[in-house]
Parts: sequence; structure tokens; C-alpha cells
Amino acid sequence: MHHRILVLLLGLFALAGTAVAQDQPDKWYDRIDLFGDARLRYEGFRQDDNFNDDRRDRFRMRLRVGIEIAITDALKVGIQARNGDPDDPVSNNTSFDGAFQFKEFNLAQGYVDFRAASWLDVIGGKFEAGKRWTVSDFQWDDDVTVEGVMENIHLPSDAARYDGLELVAYQFLLEESGSGDDAFVFGGQARANFDVTEHDAIGFGVGFDYWDNPQAVVDLTLDGDLRGNRVTNLLDANGQLVSDFEIVNLFAEWKHSRSERWPIKVNLFYYQNLGAKGVGEDQDTGFFGRVQYGDYKTKGQVALRYSYYYSEPDALFYVFTQSDTSRASDVKGHRFDVRVGFVARSYFNVTWYHTEAAYAKDESLDRWQVDYIVRF
Repeated sequence: MHHRILVLLLGLFALAGTAVAQDQPDKWYDRIDLFGDARLRYEGFRQDDNFNDDRRDRFRMRLRVGIEIAITDALKVGIQARNGDPDDPVSNNTSFDGAFQFKEFNLAQGYVDFRAASWLDVIGGKFEAGKRWTVSDFQWDDDVTVEGVMENIHLPSDAARYDGLELVAYQFLLEESGSGDDAFVFGGQARANFDVTEHDAIGFGVGFDYWDNPQAVVDLTLDGDLRGNRVTNLLDANGQLVSDFEIVNLFAEWKHSRSERWPIKVNLFYYQNLGAKGVGEDQDTGFFGRVQYGDYKTKGQVALRYSYYYSEPDALFYVFTQSDTSRASDVKGHRFDVRVGFVARSYFNVTWYHTEAAYAKDESLDRWQVDYIVRF
């Protein structure tokens, strides 16, 4: 069945490449877009009975550099490199240590993006999916770049205050095995946005993820071949997942823009794993909420942000969730951010996390970060 799905997707790529024939831009440099960012970070931790004297400090950096080339108005090719541990899919950070050793730089994105029609976009390869669907950084960490195919469909509306229906489908490949079953994640979502007033907009939707053979990913983590988040889903005595993962999520967003200086944004997400089994049936629910007041895009502007994370162990699959909570799927946590705009597309960000386990009996963790970020 999986092979048939992939054949159909390849056929869709071929159709997208031939369905729209448009002229190339006039100049070669108009077809090239450079993008990326640099971040310097100080980070500290405090947790009882951990680290040296319960305290740890470190300095880190992240550099992401990419290029996207428009072959035609309907076809783009992109590539991006990032520093960090290539075996860690949820962090691009590199710590300042090792007595000035050189740091690793890795392929983070390599994709082909087809604009098959005004209402259909198809992207395939290794790419950053976060801007193409509605997802919280709790469920999918900001540093994750997926591998596979994603289709975005926009069905416009003639109504003055309704943007139309957006449909997203995705087929991601997780692990290929020569001796066992491969691992995939299939899913989709439907979302809609409405302008309620001149200054108020709301959006809401529903999504679903089906994880096929997630145990193959757990085995990678337990064997030490996959770093990043530790396994926080429920396992039996043989290291096997107790639950399957068929996760439904509901989400809503409200934006208020009466004040350009102090806009308000509220995001809410609800998660439930319909595949939870055994003891996992009582540990299958999660929530995420975020409130932001203000903006930080120009010098001197300030944004204040609060986020709440709650996930029972089998509500989310652990591997790609927010890594800074340090708890993956089994977490109850708070995050506070202060962002201050600086010069030339840059800003400072001060963040504090306080997290504890929702199920396991672990000590609470305090984590603070001071970042300077430059975008280009």
C-alpha cells in the first residue's frame, strides 16, 4: 500500500511540473532568494539532584543559511544548511566547548516546490513544514525539518470576511528498514480564517496524524542512534510502546490588531490520542496555549508572551515535540518570553521555562535562555 501511495505522489509531481507553464523572471538574480538566521545564546538550568550543585550553564550558537531558486513562477528548488548534531532532529544548536574544535554543518533542507495551480501547492524532499500548516511548537519543535511530501490546497471564498477553506495533507517517511517494516507518519488538516471585525480575525481547524510503526523510531532512540528527545511515552517491560498513535488535534487562533504597537495574539490547541491502549488510555490528552501581547519587528518594540504546555505521556509521540521543555510528551510546563526589537532585522529574547512531569516522578526543571537573533 505504501508503495502505491508513493507512486501516486510521484505522478502528482509530474502533473504539477507540466500543468503550469509560465515565463521565467527577466533577470537571473530575481530568481534567487537567500535566507537564514544567526543566534547566540546563553542558557542555564537548575534541577535538584542533577548537574554540578544542581546548576548548569552553557553558551551556544545556531546558524542557518539557505538559498531558493525560482526555476519558473510555478517551480522552485531550495537547499539549506544548519549547524548542530546531525543525529538530533529537534535542535540546531552547537555548544561552545571542545577547546575550539570545528563545528558540524549539515544538510537541513533540500526540496522541490511546485505551484501546480492557483489553488494547489506541492512540496517534496526535506523541508521546513511549519509555515505550511497550523501547528504548535509543542507538537513539532521549531527546528524539525520533515522528509516526504506535503500538499496544500486553498479553496477561496467570495465572502468578504472569509478567506476560504485550506486543506493540508502530508506523507512523511521516518525510517526505512531492509529487514522489517518501514515507519511513516500520514496526516492532514482543514482550517479556515475569518475577519470578524476590522481589527479582529479568528481561525480554527482540525488535524489528524497517523503514525505507522512508531516503534522503529523508539528503537533508534533506545539504541542511541537517534538523539534529542528521550522516550517519554509509556513502554512495557520489553521496551515496546503501550499505545498506538492516532492523534486528533483541534486548534483556534484570535488576532487583535487595533493597536499596531500592541497587537494581541492567542493560540489554543487540544490533542487526544485515539490509539491509546492499556494504561495509556488514561494518559491520552494534551493542551497547549499561548498569549502574545506586543510586537518586536522594529527597534525598541517589545513583545510579552506566555505559553502553557500540558501533555500526558501518550497524548503525543515524543520524538519531534518541543525539546526545550526537556520532558517531550510527559510534561506540565510554563514558558515566559520577553522579546525586544533591535537594529537591522534583529531582536533580543529572554525566556524562562518551568517544567515538571505530568505522570512520572521527576524533579521540576527551571531553564532560562538569553538570545540575540539576526535574520537575513
